[in-house]
Amino acid sequence: MADIPSNADVAAAFALLGDLLEIDGASRHRVLAYRRATERILDADRSFARLALDGRAVELPDIGKTIQAKTVELVETGDIAALATLRTRLPEGLAEIARLRGLGPKRARLLWDAADIGDIASLRDALAAGRLDGVSGLGAKTIASIAAQLAEPEELDGAPRVAIGRALPLAERLVADLGEAPGVEAIEIAGGLRRGAESVHDIDLAAATTDPAALAAALAEHEAVSRVVSQGEHRVVAETHSAVLIELRSGPPESFGNLLQHLTGSAAHNTRLRERAVRIGLSVSEHGITDSAGAEATHRTEAEVYAALGLAEIPPELREDDGELQLAEAGAVPRLVTGADLRGELHAHTDWSDGRASLKEMIAAARARDYEYLVITDHSRRQAQAGGLDVERLRRQGEVVKEAAARLGDLVLAHGSEVDVLPGGGLDFPDEVLAELDFVVASPHSGFTQPPEKFTGRLIAAAENPYVDVIGHPTGRMLNSRDHRAVDLDALIAAAILTDTALEINAQPRRLDLDARMARRARDAGAMLSIDADAHSVTALDFRRFGVLVARRARLGPDQVLNTLPWPEIAARRARRIAAA
Repeated sequence: MADIPSNADVAAAFALLGDLLEIDGASRHRVLAYRRATERILDADRSFARLALDGRAVELPDIGKTIQAKTVELVETGDIAALATLRTRLPEGLAEIARLRGLGPKRARLLWDAADIGDIASLRDALAAGRLDGVSGLGAKTIASIAAQLAEPEELDGAPRVAIGRALPLAERLVADLGEAPGVEAIEIAGGLRRGAESVHDIDLAAATTDPAALAAALAEHEAVSRVVSQGEHRVVAETHSAVLIELRSGPPESFGNLLQHLTGSAAHNTRLRERAVRIGLSVSEHGITDSAGAEATHRTEAEVYAALGLAEIPPELREDDGELQLAEAGAVPRLVTGADLRGELHAHTDWSDGRASLKEMIAAARARDYEYLVITDHSRRQAQAGGLDVERLRRQGEVVKEAAARLGDLVLAHGSEVDVLPGGGLDFPDEVLAELDFVVASPHSGFTQPPEKFTGRLIAAAENPYVDVIGHPTGRMLNSRDHRAVDLDALIAAAILTDTALEINAQPRRLDLDARMARRARDAGAMLSIDADAHSVTALDFRRFGVLVARRARLGPDQVLNTLPWPEIAARRARRIAAA
C-alpha cells in the first residue's frame, strides 16, 4: 500500500477530477458533488484517507460511498481511475486555465480543441505569438484580460493562506479540546484570525498554563495534527492533516493578558503601542510592562494591559493601526455589532431552488437559533442552473410560506426572492411580481466583465427600484476565484443612501462581499448594511458570524445594520419606500 496521503493531497485529486469533469461537459450535479467533497475533506480534522480505509468517511456531510471508494483507490494505487481516464483526453493544466477570470470551463476546452493550449505555459506562448486572435469565441477584451492576468506578479512569500471559513472552525475545535489539558487555565485564538482577517498564514493560539509540557503533548496528540514541526518550552508549531500550520504559544496565567495582546495585534498596531509606552516611560512585551526603574508588572487580561497604558480596551478586529489608539485614548472606541444583536436572517434559500434543506428544516433551524424572523429568498428564474423560480412557482411558494407562517407563533416567516440584476440593467421579475413579496434581495450573478460604469449603473438602477430592500453581494467577489468586479462604490453608496436601500455584507466565507474596507466606506457615508448568511443549508445559517467579523472590522455599530431591527421596522421601511415611489 502506498503512503497515506494528506487531506490536502486527497482534496487536490478530487478538485482536479471535478474541474476536468466540468471541462469535459459532465452534469452540474456531478461536478458539484466533487466540489463539496473537496471542501469537506479540507475541513476534516482527522486523516480523511484513514477514515475512508476504515469505512467511516461516509459519516461526514456530503461524503458518499463513491467518494469513499475513490479515496481508498487513491490510497491503494496512488491514483483514481476516473481521473486517469480524463487525463488521457484532457491535460491537467486546463483546470488552471479555466480558473482565469473571463474564461471558465467552456473556453478552456475551446482553447484545447482549437489551439492545442493545455496549460498556462502554452497559453503564454500562444498569447505572445498572437495565436489567440484566431480562436473563434475569444474577443479582444477577453484576450486583453488574459494578458493582464498572466502579467500579474506571483505571490512572493510562498506560504499558502487559509481562508477564515476553514481556519476559524478548526481553531475553535482546538481551543475547546486543548482547554481540557492539565494545567490550562485559559486558551484563546490569537493573530489575524482573532482580528477577523479573511485569510491567515497559520492558526495562532495563546494559552495560560501551569504545565506547558502537558499542553504541548495534547496538541501533538490531537487528531487534527499530523506532525509537530518544531517545539520549545513555550512554543509549539504543528501541522494538520490539511497542511494548516498551528502555532501555540503559552505562558503563566498571571501574564496571559500580555501574551494574548501581543499575539493578537497586527505588527503595526503593536509597534504603535510600544511607541506609546516609551513616551510614558514604559516598555511593553509579551511578558509584561516594565517601568523606568526596571519593575515589571504582569496582567491577566488585555483590558488591564491597555489600562496600564492609559487606553480603553480595543476590540481585536480594530487592532490594525488605523487610528484605534487615538480612539482608545479619547475613550471613544465605538460599540461594535455582535452576533447577539442580529434579530433574524434576511437571505436564505431552500430546496425550492438550490438550497439543500426544506422550508420546514430551515424554519426549525431558525427557531433553534432564537431568530425573530426568517426571510426565504430563493433564486429568480434567470438562475435556471440553480433551480430559479419562475413567476408561477414563486407564487406557489408564497402560498406555502404564508400557510407555514400562520402556524408559527415565535417566528416571523417572510416570503422574498433573490432577484437577479440583469446584465441589461433591469430585474428578473417585473414590479407587479416584486410588489407581492415581503422582501427583495437584488444580486448580480452575471455580466461581471462589463465596464465599471455599466456594472455600477445596473446596481444603482436596482437600488432605485422601490421594491428592492438589499443589494446582495454587490461586487460578485468569490474568494480565490473571482476578484471584486469594478464598481464605482461611492456612487452605489450614494444611491443606496438616497433610496434607503441596504448594501449586503454577504457572510458566506467564500464571498465576504462587501469586504471590511468597502463596508467601512459605506458606514462612514451613512449607508445601512445588512449581514446575511445567504444560507443554502441549515448549518450555513451560522455563516453570519463571518459577516459579523467583517462588520466589526468595518467599525459598524448595531444601529447601522438592518437586521438588528425588529421585523415591523424593516417592513415599515419597505412600505415607506414603496409609498414614496
